[in-house]
Order: sequence, then C-alpha cells, then structure tokens
Amino acid sequence: MDISEPENAEKWAVKTFGAVECGDPRRTDRLVKVASALAKNPSASLPCALETWGETAGAYRLLDNPDVTYERILCPHWAMTYHEATQCSRTLLLGDTTEMDYSTHKAVKGLAPIGNSREDLGFSVHTVLAMDPKKQQLLGCMTQEPFFRKLVPKGETKAQRRKRERESQIWERSVKQIGPVPPNCQWIYVGDSGSDIYTFWQTCKDLGYDFAIRVAQDRVITIPQDEAPEDCDENYLKTLARALPATAAQFLSVPAHEHQPKREVFLQMSFQKVHVQPPTYESSLRKTDLTAWVVRVWETHPPEGQVPLEWILLTTIPIVSPSDAWEVVQWYRWRWLLEDFHKALKTGCHIEQRYVQDVEALCKLLAVLTPIALRLLLIRQAAQQDTETPAAEVVSQEIVRVVTLLDKRRRDIVTAKQLWHAIARLGGYLDRTGDGPPGWQTLWKGWMRVMNTLEGVHLAIHFSSS
Repeated sequence: MDISEPENAEKWAVKTFGAVECGDPRRTDRLVKVASALAKNPSASLPCALETWGETAGAYRLLDNPDVTYERILCPHWAMTYHEATQCSRTLLLGDTTEMDYSTHKAVKGLAPIGNSREDLGFSVHTVLAMDPKKQQLLGCMTQEPFFRKLVPKGETKAQRRKRERESQIWERSVKQIGPVPPNCQWIYVGDSGSDIYTFWQTCKDLGYDFAIRVAQDRVITIPQDEAPEDCDENYLKTLARALPATAAQFLSVPAHEHQPKREVFLQMSFQKVHVQPPTYESSLRKTDLTAWVVRVWETHPPEGQVPLEWILLTTIPIVSPSDAWEVVQWYRWRWLLEDFHKALKTGCHIEQRYVQDVEALCKLLAVLTPIALRLLLIRQAAQQDTETPAAEVVSQEIVRVVTLLDKRRRDIVTAKQLWHAIARLGGYLDRTGDGPPGWQTLWKGWMRVMNTLEGVHLAIHFSSS
C-alpha cells in the first residue's frame, strides 16, 4: 500500500477506489470523491467532510444503492494487497476480530447483540492484514468480513451446536476467502487465542498456510521418544510448555495493553516439537494429528502490581534454534498492529460515531474507511523508515516550509526524520530524549494542523492576487 505524496488525498483515492465496479462510472466518481474527502479528515462526519448538501446527499444515495456493495468497494484494495503479498518470499497475515458498538444508535436497522449483554447492539468485524516481516511494512488488508452474532438457542445440545454455523468459523472462512497460497510464497497466519481452533489449523494446512497462534486449550499431545525432553512425560500442550526448562532469555519491549503500561520485560523462553492430537469432542475435518512446535515465553519477576507476562504459542514453522523461536515471538508481537488498526478505525475514523439508516450502509462506509485507517498507520510507518531521506522527497517543499515555520524549535528541516518529528510535535508529541518514536495519533493530529495551515496560506495568496 503506497503512502507517497501523503498530502495528495485525491490521487490516493483514485488509486484505491478508482477501479471499483459500481454499475455506473458516475457512482465510482462519487465514491472517489467521498473517499478523498474522508481521507483529508477521517474523523469528520459526512456533512462536515463533504461540506455541501448536494455532495452529502450524493454520498447517502451511494451508500443506499444496492449495486454498490461492501465487497465491490474493497475488492480492488484486496487485489492490490494480494499482489503485493505475492511479491514477498514470506508474508505474515495478522488476523483478529473486533466489535463495533452502536448501542447508542439503536434505531439503526439490522444490528445484532455484541459482548455479553443482549442490550448492547452492533456487529463484529474480522480483519486480516498482510505484512512483510523482512521490511517490517504493512501491505494492506487481505480480507475482511463483517458478521452478526446469533443468539444461542435455549436448550441447545452439543450435537446441535456442532451442526449449526458458529461464530468461530470466521477464521476458516477468512483463509478460504483469500484462497490457496501461491507457489514460491510462504504465508503465515498470526492469531491470538481466539484462533486456537483445530478445524482452522487443518484448513490452513489444506490451503498451504503456516500459522503462529497463541494457545488457549490444553490439548492432548504426543512426543516421539527420540524427540522427548529429559525428565518430562507430560501429555498436554500447555502443561508440557510450562514444564520445559528455559533455553534462552532476553529483554523485549511490550506495548501498553489492557491498563498495563508499556515496559521492558525480561523473558525466559523454551520450545519443543509436538504432535497435537485431534480433539475427541470438538469438531475436526479429519481425525489426524498435526505436527507443530510450541514456544513459551514468560516473565519470572514482574514489577509490583503487574501481571507476569506469559505467552504459549504454537506454530507449524520448524524451530531448531532459540533464534527461530524468538522470531516466532516477534511475529506474535506484530499482531498488535492489528489492534492499532482497530483503534485507527474507531478513534481516528470514528466508525462507531457514524449514523446511517441500516447496517448495510454502515458496512459500505466501513469498506471506505478501512483503507483510510490503514493510511493513518502507514504515515507512522513512513515516519519510522528512510529517516535520512531528504524531507523534500517525502512531501512538497511548500509543506516543509510550513512545518519549519510552525515548529517552535525553529530548526532547519533537512531529513524525513526531522520532518515527521516536527509534525508529531505539532500533534502533541513531546520528543524528549527518552521518548520512543511518535505514534500515529500525534502524527495525524500534527499533519491535520499542517494541512489546515497550508489551506490558509493558499487562501491568503488568492486574496492578495484578486
């Protein structure tokens, strides 16, 4: 996904949505206009972003048109991401589900229960982002599916549950939607504990995917005698992982998560090859075992008041050394990029504050905002890469001058790193000696200030020449 010329939202919108098949080229033009306006100001409402009643009414008509579907809007972006993934020797597919909460907009037609309450309404979204681990770059969205929770029938038996469609099957559908892995490519699906599903693992294997997921269930395993660790005869996955002695240790930076602050963590690590047995009572495509490697990292002395960190991961990638195991841990850490994407959708693009008449229109709006949310994250990615590139090669010289004048440090801006740090400072980034790199929120707030100032400069020039 390209983030060159970040100031040119119109050009980006044409590249991202210009190939969408809407049944009429005028609808595609309208879609590009809507996407361009929202890309300039993602958190704005449609009336605010489009500015006139005519443009706003046109956007609402577009969202209500049955020929303009959620899948059609995202299809070109999915295709571009797929193509980029085929150019990488190894691609990570970061998958997870989030809930969109519209409990305060209950008049929206078609909402379903979310969370643990029948009163909370909204819908769920499963997203798979593609990432190049070698370049540490997000490529885009590989697939995405909004879905609606169905309440469990009262008195349902386990046999009945296995026969009906279940929410957890979204993981299998996601890899089927992407399709088989192309030749000469290695695609690795990275998931949290929600992806601990045997049928999902088997589907991955059938379509040529590897995976690295966080273990939730203490599954039955076997270990051949010649591969078994000494003094360890455990027959359950998590129990075995916790019985293995540490083989390596190192410090890792863990981002803030669930009320726990960002911190440096000293982690012990162990790994072991296992054969996971098919479940007895759970669904499986066939009763065959699965060869995998379990990796456990854990914290022995957490700071006071902090929950000790422990991850038990399972991967189909062969692990023969501690460096291989640490690489799997790093893949799992990158899964937090998906949580940043969800935050960009909700906080940066205000998807949960959008009000339209029905969920079908909401899903179409989600299709427009998904690439825009990724664009917010890619600005952070651009700020962290090619730091010594001349600033004028990243943005126009006009923008460099505006940022230089707005920046209270009043220093010459020569490199891309100096440019993006100055922009982030305009958005609230303190840029102290011990601070990490700027996040997407401060970068975007600073960027919006620069764009607004530049618009004022252009208006001033227009008034002075008229």
